[in-house]
Amino acid sequence: MAVVHWTARAEQDLEDILTYYFNEAGAHVAQSIYVRIRSSVQSLQQFPERTRMGRVAGTRECVVARLPFIVVIQIQDDHVTVLNVIHTARKYPA
Repeated sequence: MAVVHWTARAEQDLEDILTYYFNEAGAHVAQSIYVRIRSSVQSLQQFPERTRMGRVAGTRECVVARLPFIVVIQIQDDHVTVLNVIHTARKYPA
């Protein structure tokens, strides 16, 4: 089972997303989005290879079901590092 580690940048991405949804749609929606993103990432503990190849060399991308977000990760041995959480409308990579 892989260990999942969130970088400071990924944590900030998630916080920015939740702040936006909290301000626009309320606490219930923000909480629902938080749970769905975290659940998607936690599932990578058992199946990190279920992700697609990333647009940046050395990365992979986990598409969050029913949400417009992609979690960018790196897989190394038994570690999954979450690098970014990006909106699908965002130009990535910059």
